[in-house]
Amino acid sequence: MKYRESQNELEAIAVEAVRDLLRRLPAAGVTPVAELRRTDHGPQADALIRVHYGGAVRLLVIEVKAHGAPRFVRSAVYELESYVARISQSPAHAAEQVVPMLACPYLSPESRAICRDHDVAYLDLEGNVRLVFDGYIERSVPTKPKSETRTLRSVFTPKASAILRALLREPDRPWLVTDLAASAHASLGHVSNVCKALLEREWVARRPDGIVLTQPDALIQTWRENYRRPGGDRFDAYTHLHGRQFDDLARKALNARPGSPRAVYALASAVQWIAPFTRDATRSFYTDAAGARVLREKLDVRPASTDPNVVVHAIADESIFDDAIEPLPGLFCTCPIVTYLDLWCGNDREREAAAHLARQTLPWIA
Repeated sequence: MKYRESQNELEAIAVEAVRDLLRRLPAAGVTPVAELRRTDHGPQADALIRVHYGGAVRLLVIEVKAHGAPRFVRSAVYELESYVARISQSPAHAAEQVVPMLACPYLSPESRAICRDHDVAYLDLEGNVRLVFDGYIERSVPTKPKSETRTLRSVFTPKASAILRALLREPDRPWLVTDLAASAHASLGHVSNVCKALLEREWVARRPDGIVLTQPDALIQTWRENYRRPGGDRFDAYTHLHGRQFDDLARKALNARPGSPRAVYALASAVQWIAPFTRDATRSFYTDAAGARVLREKLDVRPASTDPNVVVHAIADESIFDDAIEPLPGLFCTCPIVTYLDLWCGNDREREAAAHLARQTLPWIA
């Protein structure tokens, strides 16, 4: 659903949604709700609704925001706390329990957690709601608006992923935009846009010495749920080479450096060199087009429609080669972050390998 309404229209829709929620409470316990006139000086909440329920009178102080990202939600929560403090001091409301409530088109799980931490009720137009009275109403829905999905996709595009990996490689480092752009081989404008999206979700913070990643675990957990393995051409093959002979020839073919055919171990084959878990008879590689040709020639492979023991993925995202690691001289693998994400999106055994890799090399992942 797209929300193109003006702020006034959005407020009307959101307040009506709150009223509809209140009507669902047992009819005997709720009198018709009425919006109060707001005559106090200073900034005002978007709506005040008085509710009689369970023998008590409650005043809902409602703030409506067009954006529900954590950064905006935290600001709205502070505004609500200010409104509640001022209203609670008014003799006209002395007998009422004042309840702050936030309404938005969509509130992410992180934004809802901020509201719960501050005892703020919430409702979004996707159907997520929490309202605590004598009992409570709480409901979460799995759906997201298309706008939220598009925003997440823009954060996790192949071009943006190089920026995210740079941040995750050094999670405690403060980054100047110019340094981050150089590390990720990205433009200053693109880095600024990605950092803005991360700031809205409170995954990074802006300090005097630069941008700092503050929630690496939240970032990668969201990324892995939205991750897609690199696109490109896949070649399934069979070779009679095995063991040490295979690895020695593969190492001679591998190269991650710009200007040469590029090929690196990937997926379960990468984790065996980074943090050995279990043996996998199938060797997997990420390559560019030239690297695929070199690898196929060196390993003397033949196409295999069934039971391949070599899988070559010629990928388009060359940034994956830029931050490949070299666990042994001349042996290149996808970096731990790419390897983790690739495996997490696989079958149960691959996900176990991803968890093992995280324990060994990415201990900040919850």
